[in-house]
Amino acid sequence: MSSLWRSAGAALESRSVPPEDPPSEPFLPRPITTTSAAQQIAEQIRAAILRGQLPPGHRLPSESDLAAEYAVSRGTIRETMKLLSATQLVEATRGAGGGTFVRLPEPDSAAAAMSDTLSLWFNAGSTSLGEVNAAREWIERGCLKMAVRNAQDDDLAAIRDAVEAMEAPGIGMDDMLALDIDFHVAISRAAHNAVLELAMNAVHLVRPYSNTMLVPLLRIATIAEQHRAIYEAISARDEPAAERAFEAHMAHLGDVLEQALADQRAEDVSLGTLTSEAHPEVERIRSRVMSRRKPAPR
Repeated sequence: MSSLWRSAGAALESRSVPPEDPPSEPFLPRPITTTSAAQQIAEQIRAAILRGQLPPGHRLPSESDLAAEYAVSRGTIRETMKLLSATQLVEATRGAGGGTFVRLPEPDSAAAAMSDTLSLWFNAGSTSLGEVNAAREWIERGCLKMAVRNAQDDDLAAIRDAVEAMEAPGIGMDDMLALDIDFHVAISRAAHNAVLELAMNAVHLVRPYSNTMLVPLLRIATIAEQHRAIYEAISARDEPAAERAFEAHMAHLGDVLEQALADQRAEDVSLGTLTSEAHPEVERIRSRVMSRRKPAPR
């Protein structure tokens, strides 16, 4: 067995997972439980992948070799591989050159997982609408600047298509929301920075929740006009003009939000209170973000 694999296969450590007691109940000792062997092995392999000890494309030892290495059954190793496959860290292939290989999640899949985590966090925590909007503005400003510098012809075409589709007469609010996602996703991809795109996609995937309060007050023609201004500035490679157009767009959305909130502040509105009222097309928007692929460079 390779030294690279052995570096990832340190001795197992059993970790206690004490159940949580509600604060109102008195403390009562409960039986100690430990994570399963499959979970412990999966955590070791995952840690080795994250540290770079097991790089993408690395072939893991066979099921029987792993079972012997850890002194567990082959069934335990099969369960380990299921856990790792579920998080897209390994992939099994068949044939003469087959086996189980280390892989890394695609950016879009990672963004989806991040979005799911954020959605759960919003439901359980006290993250505010104001925090989400502020983060969106900062991240997208960075995407916009890099899009001005890095956008290719295909990127500009994708942004322009979203603008022109929103300018078409007679589109409804559902279509506008979908095209709004297309427009902003196209800008983040035009930045050609995978880290920014990942962060921006995660925000886009939860935006239907933050849009809940805005929808009744949005005017499609106004949003389309602002998108047009942003696109024209990007196309002209005019970074100051792009920033001005973006700031105007964000200011308008801020004014609309202020009207929607009436006597509340965005900082005082928890996202958890909005999730049950989110736009019913949230899954359609999610699918739209995840299905649009970055065009290949020309």
